[in-house]
Amino acid sequence: KYGSAKSRDYFKDFQSQKTEEERQRSIEEARDLNGVNPLVCIGGAGFAWACAGALWFFTTYLGVLFASHPLETDLYFVVRLTSVFRNVVMGLSSLASGFFGVVGIGIFLLGIRVAYGVMTGELDPTPIKQSKSEEIVLPDVWSLMMGKKPNRRGRRGGGDDNPFGL
Repeated sequence: KYGSAKSRDYFKDFQSQKTEEERQRSIEEARDLNGVNPLVCIGGAGFAWACAGALWFFTTYLGVLFASHPLETDLYFVVRLTSVFRNVVMGLSSLASGFFGVVGIGIFLLGIRVAYGVMTGELDPTPIKQSKSEEIVLPDVWSLMMGKKPNRRGRRGGGDDNPFGL
């Protein structure tokens, strides 16, 4: 539709391979709030707000610390580097506190919406059971890192005391 055929071929792999019916079914599944516990949402919002508050106090503490301990040097590049460092640290801590605050608001509003749905009988807060075929099985990463793979044939030398399996 847009662009040359060559550019469309480049981005062909990134386009969705689902049919329109599959897309609509995925959207409906994503909108389904059954199985969401409103108390968990509100508790998660409280945790996010606690993190936001702690980060905000940390930000104000850093601001006071940076203001009360100025760097006393005559080297221009050192003054500029410390200024950049202080701005980056203050910006990141402010951004993180704001991020956690906004996420807390969103999770809280989700909890309110789910609680309203449960009270009206629209939603069911009991967790949805998944079949064994849909469960995600995590591999034993520690054994993999320690070289104890179950299908491993032979060793590349070294004894059991080598943590890298070499």
